[in-house]
Amino acid sequence: MQVTGSNQNLYKSLSIRLCTDGFSFFVSSPEGTNTYIPYFINPTISLSANLKEAIAQLPELQESYKKVQVLITGPSSMVPFELFEEERINDLYNFNFPHRKGGTVLYNILPKSNTTILFSLDKSAFQLINETYPHAKYYSVESPVIEYLTEKSKLRETQKLYVYFHERTLNIYIFNNGKLYFANNFTYTELNDAIYFVLQIWKSQGLNQFTDELHLMGVLPDEESTRKELRRYIKQVYQNNPVAEFGLKAEEAQLQIPYDLQILIHRGI
Repeated sequence: MQVTGSNQNLYKSLSIRLCTDGFSFFVSSPEGTNTYIPYFINPTISLSANLKEAIAQLPELQESYKKVQVLITGPSSMVPFELFEEERINDLYNFNFPHRKGGTVLYNILPKSNTTILFSLDKSAFQLINETYPHAKYYSVESPVIEYLTEKSKLRETQKLYVYFHERTLNIYIFNNGKLYFANNFTYTELNDAIYFVLQIWKSQGLNQFTDELHLMGVLPDEESTRKELRRYIKQVYQNNPVAEFGLKAEEAQLQIPYDLQILIHRGI
């Protein structure tokens, strides 16, 4: 079932972020009147059932939009662009994540970083979104982050390690003058585990504790303790500030919009 709406909405865009911890919806318009809607899910029902309920309950999701983009959290796999073969995406993804078999495997080509990222979405949820928003485009949460950091990392000729904290997951990337050469993900339960992962990668990849840079992004479990502990071992530790990066309005800065969604909204891909 395709949603309907006024002609005015055809100039607006809808961004959807799907996560097992909850959904996020962001409606933006050329006039700058934006709406952010965090949505708490029912953990006892499926992802697609939660999404179906959200569409039925929220008037904003029952309109037509000029552009609809969907961010998907979950395991992803990166393939250098020169080795990418579209006909093999299911085999490659299911080999790396056999427990995710049965989902719809999707991919994003990331031209700035010369790589392709594979990810998947529950088939029922994919079908529901396609029926509701036939022109929707799908992205891994990592795709806008990687493309944005590829450009950002060109500032200053140092190696940079970026850590994106979200949903008890660390996405870790290392860039050298705008070139991505390391990417990995880790899940953690305790702050000490997160710090250990970061320091182990820093050491194993041979980064310099005095001249290279460590950048922290997202929602840190304990900001002050995390920065303090990491600065015991690494001199240049920075925490990225979305307000300054994206020129957020005061009211938008208060909303705690996920970092990957902010990049997609304000910088695109």
